[in-house]
Amino acid sequence: MRATRVMTKNVKCIGPGTSLERAWALMQDSKVRHLPVVFDGKVVGILSDRDLLRRALPVDGAALTFPPGTVDGAMTPRPVTCPRTTSVATLAALMLQHRISSIPIVTGHDELVGLVTSSDLLELLTSPDAFGAELPFSFTLDPVGDRAAA
Repeated sequence: MRATRVMTKNVKCIGPGTSLERAWALMQDSKVRHLPVVFDGKVVGILSDRDLLRRALPVDGAALTFPPGTVDGAMTPRPVTCPRTTSVATLAALMLQHRISSIPIVTGHDELVGLVTSSDLLELLTSPDAFGAELPFSFTLDPVGDRAAA
């Protein structure tokens, strides 16, 4: 199974000059945890809710506030990206290897076509029939450690 089967296609994006406050509001309104950062049509970074939470100013009982600044100072520049033909297993391995929870899916010219998140992969595990194909891997129970092994 390839990235195109599990990726979100209508992805909310921001530019590197977007304010931190605006990026947080967009995440909250859209109920997303990751925003690809696009400049001149190409993916130049990714912003996560954790990137923003690290910069949030403490305020008692109020909504989060952020210092003046833009996304380019908070984003992860040059994120791990993959083409649409990347296998789901490879996407999962890359997320584990780099300790990330989203991968922008791009064309050969770094133009965004979708986003695969750890939530997308978990949804695939819990509802494989919704994706119309068998999973590209299987699980077995380890009787000694009582853990699942791929």
